[in-house]
Amino acid sequence: MRIRAARTVRIVAVLGALTLIAAACSSDGGSGDDGDSGTPTKGGSAVFGAEQWPQCLNPITSCAFASWYSYTIQQQVMPRLVSLDTSGNYIPDLATEVPSLENGMITEDPFTVTFNLDPEANWEDGTPITSEDIEFTWLAQLNTPGAISTVGYQDIESMDTSDPKTVVMEFSKVYVDWAELFGGGLQFVLKKAAFPDADADKPDLSQEMQDEVPFSGGPWILDSWDKSEATLSRNDAFWGQVPYLDQVSFVRRQNQSTEINSLKSGEVDAIFPQPSNVSLIDQFADTPAILTAGGGSPFWEAIHFNHEAPPLDDQDVREGIMYALNRDAVNSTLVKINAPESEVLNCYGWLPTVGEWCDNTDFAEFTYDPEAAKAAFERAGYDCSSTPCEKDGEPLTIEYVTTAGNDRREDTQALLKEGAVAAGLDLDIKTEDPTFLFSNLLPKGEFQMTEFAFGGSPSPSVTSISACDQIPTEENDFSGQNNDFWCNEDASKLMAQSDEELDPNKRLEQIHAIGDFTVEDRVGLPMYVLPQLTAWRSDKIAGPIDEYNETIYSSFFNMNEWYLVGGGS
Repeated sequence: MRIRAARTVRIVAVLGALTLIAAACSSDGGSGDDGDSGTPTKGGSAVFGAEQWPQCLNPITSCAFASWYSYTIQQQVMPRLVSLDTSGNYIPDLATEVPSLENGMITEDPFTVTFNLDPEANWEDGTPITSEDIEFTWLAQLNTPGAISTVGYQDIESMDTSDPKTVVMEFSKVYVDWAELFGGGLQFVLKKAAFPDADADKPDLSQEMQDEVPFSGGPWILDSWDKSEATLSRNDAFWGQVPYLDQVSFVRRQNQSTEINSLKSGEVDAIFPQPSNVSLIDQFADTPAILTAGGGSPFWEAIHFNHEAPPLDDQDVREGIMYALNRDAVNSTLVKINAPESEVLNCYGWLPTVGEWCDNTDFAEFTYDPEAAKAAFERAGYDCSSTPCEKDGEPLTIEYVTTAGNDRREDTQALLKEGAVAAGLDLDIKTEDPTFLFSNLLPKGEFQMTEFAFGGSPSPSVTSISACDQIPTEENDFSGQNNDFWCNEDASKLMAQSDEELDPNKRLEQIHAIGDFTVEDRVGLPMYVLPQLTAWRSDKIAGPIDEYNETIYSSFFNMNEWYLVGGGS
């Protein structure tokens, strides 16, 4: 599973530079062909496999940590003010145009952002989507206990909603990531009328949307959801491209072998699998009807340290671990089979393929070096004359947990554990159900070392995953995405300044300086950029299936444009 930091983090742009071996698995040509040249016809249904499953359907709380919540539900039913195109550019969605200084919809003093809403935009019942819905969404983000983050929302001082189809947001200060507050990568707009019992001034939605979403402003309506299946039907009132299919279902296929076999047998029509420990393309070579498309992604895999959990609260211990982990072996053995051009990632928070935020050198010094690891452990007071190193009679054992059912990550654990022995480090490897890990263990800090991927949209802000005030605690209802539990006040101050900086050159300097802090404090260890793959049955469904494969949204983002091969039924 990937943590959906992109909801508030706005880390990186959508397209990466990695490429998958995407040789054609069909009999008629290259991978990525939709497999059908007929005219789209309305009707019929399709079933898709889902590798992970959300704990509930609340988009504000920790339930929304799961990327598959966005893929299967949120982006299908919740509208956005602006979206991202496949090149990572902001484009209008609910809004009629993207605000800018040039078109006068952004002012600097005071800092305001104005959105004009599409006059045709409406909810599933035909009622208009209005400025009051956006205001309600803002207030719900601020007043729902356990909200993943309030970064940016807390800087809005007021909203002028006097015109139902225009909203003017006035901020207390410049906030350069305004586009991500109600849209962009993975944010949304809620329907105020769907929550009649909520306090209009301080809506607390923490107990809402546990197993249903009682509205739709997207192309699909959620009919039913449980712990194993979600069913959506066409929203005929949608103001955009109304779906061709009558109905789609997502079924839980958490074991990747089961997921792959479900596609090969025709039980499901499309999957969006995470890269595995084997070539995914090769898995479909014996099924000509299955087409595949591969490419880069906006997600970066990393080892994360809990800075509040002994002995990882010692910087020398963290440094020793970074030298003890053989990242190159992981990349060469497990990543290159699906992404031949993959390189070890040396930025913690940014991708080297996007902008100038990272030149991929920050963490380059941390190559696999058992002797350097032992030297760091000895500075922390350990005796490394035997293996593993010891201190006060206790071996240097670190619990290393990641998501169950992910063969690539489990094989990564095995590789890193094997290499760590020579460095005097014992890794106690464990796996947990992804939902339990991301919704419970991480926010509560009940781990030492873990591995997962972050992802985001085209802004370099890391405030919501790294600022001191984003550390989840019992006092703040475990709100916040700083699951490293890293606090550097100087770095946090610089993050806040960069979020207000409109000069791109000055912001670039600030981001580079934040990157320096992540290295100096040994925050975590970046691993690689995740490749992404879509596979589908060309004898079942057609359309622009792979158009969004390399984006934050997943290939299911535009399934309202997909249709049955040979027409509906």
